[in-house]
Amino acid sequence: MGKRNPILVKLLEETKKDIDHFLDKYAEKVISGDASLFLGSGVSRESGFPSWSALLAPCAKELGINIDDDTDLFSIAQYYSNRHSDSELRQLFSKAINRFAEPGDVLNNLLEIPFSSIWTTNYDRLIENGLDKRYIGYNSIVNDMDLASISRDAKISVYKMNGDISEPTQMIVTKDDYEHYTKKHSLFLTFLKKELVANTFLFVGYSFSDALVLDCLSSLTEYLGTAGGCHYAIMLVDERVTAKTQYFFEDLHKRYNIKCLAVRKEDIPHLILQLSLKVREKKVFISGAFDTVPEETNNFADRLSYELVQHLYESEFRIATGVGKRLGTFLTGYAHQYLAERNITNTSRYLSMRPFPFHLALDDDAKIRYRRIMQADCSAAIFMFGQSKSTADEGGYDATGHFSRGVYMEYELAKKSGLAIIPVGATGYEAEVIWKEVKNNINQYYYLSKKIDKLHSERDPAKLSELIISILRDIPKKNRISKQKC
Repeated sequence: MGKRNPILVKLLEETKKDIDHFLDKYAEKVISGDASLFLGSGVSRESGFPSWSALLAPCAKELGINIDDDTDLFSIAQYYSNRHSDSELRQLFSKAINRFAEPGDVLNNLLEIPFSSIWTTNYDRLIENGLDKRYIGYNSIVNDMDLASISRDAKISVYKMNGDISEPTQMIVTKDDYEHYTKKHSLFLTFLKKELVANTFLFVGYSFSDALVLDCLSSLTEYLGTAGGCHYAIMLVDERVTAKTQYFFEDLHKRYNIKCLAVRKEDIPHLILQLSLKVREKKVFISGAFDTVPEETNNFADRLSYELVQHLYESEFRIATGVGKRLGTFLTGYAHQYLAERNITNTSRYLSMRPFPFHLALDDDAKIRYRRIMQADCSAAIFMFGQSKSTADEGGYDATGHFSRGVYMEYELAKKSGLAIIPVGATGYEAEVIWKEVKNNINQYYYLSKKIDKLHSERDPAKLSELIISILRDIPKKNRISKQKC
């Protein structure tokens, strides 16, 4: 093996020193709802779409122009349009891009992270396909007119700066389109500037070869100086990297406050997964419900909910719940009380409520999809109680082996997704069913081996909550989620 490129070695070593700081700081921004994602064509290439240079290569060949790193691709498109027609150029783009494709690993991992918005220069619909697959609501903003009708109820906004393949005549393709962008899409740029000030961006698969983003950052620097926030860019490097790349990264940092993380292609999915784990590591899903139980059990559920909420929040954990019948009222009530007493207004940062739509006649596939959404951004799942009328109507435990099929389904999904499982057997019902199964397979739950019996025998709500917290703390971060499945 020959000597490695010293510039590559230097860039990778610098990034290695910065990774932990990036993961900590950017995860905080995601959790607080102040993180935006910016995707370039590099992400689309993973799904088989051509790069801009590959798409325009036949045009350049016909024009007798060689494409290199410094070639202005908008000009190539313009020259081809001038020689033939704008319509023929856009047909070429449509033929290459207007098709269905599945998001690749990089985009799939990114969509597991709850960004407040996604910006892209890509024309394809990979982002929308990925969000649809996860049943995540979104606004698709393709032109300035769409900005006036953004729904505040949608989970995420997808801003398509260069247009969408569904409207090829409106796409930004030629030099003429690009040069008139500021005049024709001034509101779009205003929204981008607003987010560049308010949020921290992560750029992935974006080369900064066009000047739109950098011009926005440059204009903001004139007003804000060094007060503007830092952004991050995951930049692909390999053995061919030169000093020019190093200087470019330094320039992005010095003049535009974009910190570049130099990463090899094979390491990008792992880095994004690390970020996803960091965002999730202190968020737990609480599963459980009950219909008709003795008053003593109802009181126990009330006291345990209070203590568990207190202990989780005081230990800096965040809570997600499907708001199961009765138990969900206890949990969410005490959570809101805790946050209100401390004047915490951004409650969604600390409490995610995704009530299961019991009023809808969902088939099994729909139930599975919905429950996956409830658990989507958590690292651990706590199971308590679990008794449902529907399972009782089937004959209850004697006929089905369950007290709540729904809670057991949530356990199976959490296990399949690699979430840490904590069955509070002391609460009885389905939680005890799950506890028995876990105990019989304790080798798969090594973090419970010394505490599994206590989860069944301890009846004091405060001590039981302390036990749950100690288990959460014992789980190594790297093992909180062993695998991800959509």
